Amino acid sequence: MSRMKESFAEDVEKAINQVVNIFQANPKRFWNKRDLLWILFHYLNQQEIFQDKQATDFIRAEFPTRAMYQAKKTARGHYDLAILQPESLAIPNVSGMAPWAPWGEYLSLVKVSVAVELKMWLDRWSDMERVQWDIQKLTDAQNAVQHAYLLSFAQLDFSRPQMQEYYRKLRGFLIAQKKRSPNLKILCVPSDAAIQPETSANWL
Repeated sequence: MSRMKESFAEDVEKAINQVVNIFQANPKRFWNKRDLLWILFHYLNQQEIFQDKQATDFIRAEFPTRAMYQAKKTARGHYDLAILQPESLAIPNVSGMAPWAPWGEYLSLVKVSVAVELKMWLDRWSDMERVQWDIQKLTDAQNAVQHAYLLSFAQLDFSRPQMQEYYRKLRGFLIAQKKRSPNLKILCVPSDAAIQPETSANWL
């Protein structure tokens, strides 16, 4: 089980890189962020560690944060994708929890190994400031996320100079966020690979 936990982040990054490849090879296939999340789930389940039936139980969608946020009318946030630490689901209170049970009783017992927030940028009017909320959820010490990922996919018409300029602005904004949260792994990938020819530059 310890080998399984250590491999989670490595396998998540392998799956993310596969999503990047298919996104740039056929960007018109993706109409919204749910399309990207579906492909991410698909490639994640192909990783060796998740061939174990038990391991797939640790992958969760829209998993709630431990912390409550007044800015959200005293509500919990949710991660687009989370991978729970194996020890958490081994706790009887958690493994036997009913789907309708209130989360407040259990979240202190559940540890998040990996949390992912995904953004898809479709036009230059997208509000960059909404990213701050995702970063807060991922980096808040109360939530105790071990490996946090913010994934940004820019699905733009790069034949238009204003869209190229917007992408540069978006990338600069995310670089600034990375400097404030150096432990947060941030991806910024354009639908047109020629805009960012060095694939290693997708990770900020």
